[in-house]
Amino acid sequence: MVPPAARVASLTVSPASVNLQAGQQVTVEIDARDSTGMLIARPPITWRSDAPAVATVDSVGTIRGVAPGAARVTASAAGLTGPISALVQVTIAGNTPDIQQWRAARPGLSDVTFLGVWDDGAGSTYAVGQNGGLLRSRNDGPWEAVALNTTETLVGMWGASPTDLWIVGTGGLVLRGDGVAFRRVEAGTTSTLLEVWGLSANEVYLTGDRGTIIRWDGTRFEAMASGVTDEIWGIWGANSAAIFAAGNNGALLRFDGVSWRRLTSPDGTPYFDIWGTSAGNVFAVGITGTIVRYDGIQWTRMQTPGTANLFAIRGRAFNDVYAVGNGGATWHFDGFTWRALSIGNGQNLRALTQRGDGAMRLAGWYGTVVTLRGVGAAATATIDATDPPLLSTYGAGDAMFAVGFGGSIFRRTGSAWALQAVPAANDLYGISGNGPTDIVAVGDTGSILRYDGATWRRDPPPTSVVLRGVWSGGGQHVIVGERGTILRSNGPAWSPQASGTQRFLRAVWGSDPGNVFAVGDSGTVLRFDGGRWAPMAVPTRSRLRAIWGTSAADVFAVGDTGTTLRYDGATWRAVSAPTTRDLRALWGRGPTEVYAVGDSGTVLRYDGSSWRPLTAPWRSIIYALFGIPGGGVAAVGDGGRIFEGTP
Repeated sequence: MVPPAARVASLTVSPASVNLQAGQQVTVEIDARDSTGMLIARPPITWRSDAPAVATVDSVGTIRGVAPGAARVTASAAGLTGPISALVQVTIAGNTPDIQQWRAARPGLSDVTFLGVWDDGAGSTYAVGQNGGLLRSRNDGPWEAVALNTTETLVGMWGASPTDLWIVGTGGLVLRGDGVAFRRVEAGTTSTLLEVWGLSANEVYLTGDRGTIIRWDGTRFEAMASGVTDEIWGIWGANSAAIFAAGNNGALLRFDGVSWRRLTSPDGTPYFDIWGTSAGNVFAVGITGTIVRYDGIQWTRMQTPGTANLFAIRGRAFNDVYAVGNGGATWHFDGFTWRALSIGNGQNLRALTQRGDGAMRLAGWYGTVVTLRGVGAAATATIDATDPPLLSTYGAGDAMFAVGFGGSIFRRTGSAWALQAVPAANDLYGISGNGPTDIVAVGDTGSILRYDGATWRRDPPPTSVVLRGVWSGGGQHVIVGERGTILRSNGPAWSPQASGTQRFLRAVWGSDPGNVFAVGDSGTVLRFDGGRWAPMAVPTRSRLRAIWGTSAADVFAVGDTGTTLRYDGATWRAVSAPTTRDLRALWGRGPTEVYAVGDSGTVLRYDGSSWRPLTAPWRSIIYALFGIPGGGVAAVGDGGRIFEGTP
């Protein structure tokens, strides 16, 4: 006879749902409380499985998988007014192997941000950038790294000939080489050098911080008095008595062969580059789409087609001039008007040069190089290289895509991934779909792109905030993002939904349109029940970055410092994981084959009973996982890298 004081008023088991492989076991926890709400220690419990051929249970609540199938395990106790029970839903799956083999489907070349580019006119183009990065392409061949034995940031490059090359960068770095090897030369400064340009091998100019201008006369370096203390970003000249420089705070300078003097600027705009066709036709570019022109007497601001920050300007003639800048901005001047061109890439551009064959070569962030052939609006752009971080991937039918920075979208065709020509967009963070003809990609500043099975098009942005994740199901799309933003669409329009939070929402997943979950910063978890969004209690305050599940009663979330959670249909519980690395993505084939990936090559598998580490052939960050239609899994991440895994 159970004493009345020990009779159970409430009984729960945790987890309320269990998924195991045959041969695995897990012990569920009992929470028994009396009529006052006090916890009852070690209450007498009777356990029973309704399908012992599928799953057994012992006297302490240890459930063991026997064979694939479903079972109901019941815990019973003496209640205040009679027997009281709690139920555990049990699913036993067959054993499935880990992903054991990975291949680099897209290994990536370089994610260096290029800050300078120069072509020798004889078939070789060079690009310089961060961490001592120097890449070279010969005769339109593949880009190859050239070792420089420095980690300084390389900012500018110029050559007097194919065998007399100059590179400048941070810390007063000056390198001189013959195209094969480079050696350091001392220019007498530790200031960051921002540009190098010259008229000949015996007249080379270096510019940089604090108004630095240094001249090389073929024998020695000489510091020149610039008359300013601003950074000097660009330099160009028509001849030795007509050299122009541009820099911060509206600095526009001219050297007349004897001394530098400051010219009157139309404004105080920072100017990042300068170029011209003669002493009476000089252009300078700067922030917010600023382009000014010098006619030999004064500088005048020109009308431009946008407000992108511009970083470089070059041309082939007075009526064939190009300026490039942020967001893939590429503008052309035909002698009368500046017009924006579409180059099919949204990476920030920092430099351009003219090749020996007349084509223009553009370079910028994440190893991006674009070749522009033709003139103005008739020009065609070829993206020779780009390796932006890829942040999300999705596939259905014969369509599989990966999206990332600069509005980049790569498509898998056969076993190869290739960059797609898509409408200009900001960084893309998420992609999902209702099948191969209804796909949505979302990103920065309210960017939304839709794919109908044939073409990508831009939706009018319904918001200006960052859109971070998207889930699709039942013909609908749900987007989450900055400031608790939630948008829903089941047609062409987007409708905002009240989230009840200002937290950054980073991921969303649903089992169906009436069971959708969103996660984000500070342990935020929301659930949509078909009518409204409501917060859920979770045992963490960590940032949650990904969510995925097999049903409304089997949902996983992961985040910073190895945080892993599981929802069993009743409560969220923390699950121990063998890592403290940030976890960024989830995907699986079923409840006992769930994968999580993150920083520094971290790959984990959940098999129904625990998370365990797997070996991966990379050390970089992986941001997303998704199953490849027809089998396998794709992992995408830093440096434009894509790995494909199979058991």
